[in-house]
Amino acid sequence: MHTREPCRIVVTGIGLCTPLGPDRESSWRQMVAGHSSARWLAAPHWSDDVPLAGAPVCYPENRPFRHSEPLVELALTTAAEALSHAGLDRRVLDRQVVGVVFGTSKGGLHSFSRILEKSRSNATCGRPINKEFADSNEWLDVLPNQAAAAIGRMIGGYGPVLCPVAACATGLAACLRGAELIQNGDCDVALVGSADVSLQPALLGSFRRLGVLSREMEDAARACRPFDRGRSGFVIGEGAACLVLERLDSVIKRDAAWYAEWLGGRMLSDPHGLTQLDPAGTSLRRLLRDLHSIGRRCPDYINLHGTGTLTNDPVECRAIRKVFGTVADEFDCSGLKGGLGHLLGAAGSVELAATVLAIRDQIVPPTVNLVEIDPECRLQLTPRIAKPRRIEIAWKLSMGFGGHLAGACLGRPFRGGEFA
Repeated sequence: MHTREPCRIVVTGIGLCTPLGPDRESSWRQMVAGHSSARWLAAPHWSDDVPLAGAPVCYPENRPFRHSEPLVELALTTAAEALSHAGLDRRVLDRQVVGVVFGTSKGGLHSFSRILEKSRSNATCGRPINKEFADSNEWLDVLPNQAAAAIGRMIGGYGPVLCPVAACATGLAACLRGAELIQNGDCDVALVGSADVSLQPALLGSFRRLGVLSREMEDAARACRPFDRGRSGFVIGEGAACLVLERLDSVIKRDAAWYAEWLGGRMLSDPHGLTQLDPAGTSLRRLLRDLHSIGRRCPDYINLHGTGTLTNDPVECRAIRKVFGTVADEFDCSGLKGGLGHLLGAAGSVELAATVLAIRDQIVPPTVNLVEIDPECRLQLTPRIAKPRRIEIAWKLSMGFGGHLAGACLGRPFRGGEFA
C-alpha cells in the first residue's frame, strides 16, 4: 500500500443501464419525470398463474458488449459509458493506476440456469451429468467476480479488482471501497458500481414466499409504492451503474469536469433479523449521525432506500426523524424504487448515480406512486413530482437483507472555495 496525505475525491463519470432507459441521460430523464418501469412479467421471467410485476432492464439498441451472461454485459456497457463521460481513454488510463470495485449480489443467475437445464437434460437422456461442465467454461460466469474481472480486462488495468457482496447494499459498498482504495494510495482512479439481473423464476418465487413482493393485482406500474399508506412490497428490477471516482488534483491537471465531491461514507450492521430492520433503528440512527459528522451539516437531500415494504419504510423514516427532529422538515427526501423497481445488488450504485445527477441538475427526483403518505413516514418525501432546489450536500442510504447498512455523503463541486 502506498500511503498518501488525505485527498479530495470527485465523481467524473457515470454509466447507467436501467429499466427506465439504456443509458445515463435517458434513465435520468425518466426518473425526473416520475415514470414507472414496472410491468406484468411473462415467460421466461415468470410463468405462474398469479400475476407478478417486475422491471426488466432496457438494453442499448446496438448492444456493443453482447455477452452470454447479461450481468457481464451490463457491467461492460455501464463502465464504457462512465469512462466516456469522464473523458478517459487508454492513453490517459495507461498513465495512472486504475482500480475496479464492481459488485454483484448473486453472480450470473442466467448462466447458472442454463447449466442447470443442461444437466437436467443430460440426466433425462442418460448422458453423464458432468460432461457439460468438462466441455465448457460457462460455469465461470456464475462467479460473482466475473463482472469486475471483465471490466479489468476491458481497460487493461493492473490495479486492484474487487467484488463486494452485501445483498441490496452491494452497490453502495462497492463505491465506499473504491473511495478507500484512492484514499489509501492503491489507485488514482476507481471504476465503482454494481449490476444485477435477477428476474428468474426461482428467485422471484423465493422472494414472494418471503412476503416482500408487492401484492398488487390491478396495475403493474403502481405495484411498488414506497412510503404510501397502501404499499404492500416491492417489485424486482434489473440494471447496473458504474461511476468513475478520481483524485481531484488529477482531474484538475487534465482540465476535466466533475459532478460531485465524494465526502465520505460508512458501513454498519443491523443484527435484528434477516429481512427486517430493528424497529428502534439503533444502528441506522448511528449511521445517520456518522454521515452528519462527515458532511458537517444537515443534508439538503437524502436518497432513501425505500423498498415499499410494510415494516422497513417506517423504520427508515422514524430514524431520520429521531436524529433530526423538526429539522427534517427543512430537507427533501425521495425513494426511487417506485419507478425503477428494486434492483437488488444494483440498487445502491444506480441510486447513488441518480443522487450525483440530482446534484448536477439541482433537482430532487420524485417518489413515484406516493399518493397518501403513511403517517409513520413523516418526511418531505417529494410525492410524484420532481422538485427543483439548491443541493449542496446529499446523502444516499442503502440497506441489505442480512443487516447490511451503508451510507454515503456527497457535496456539490467546489471551485475557488465556492459552490459551482
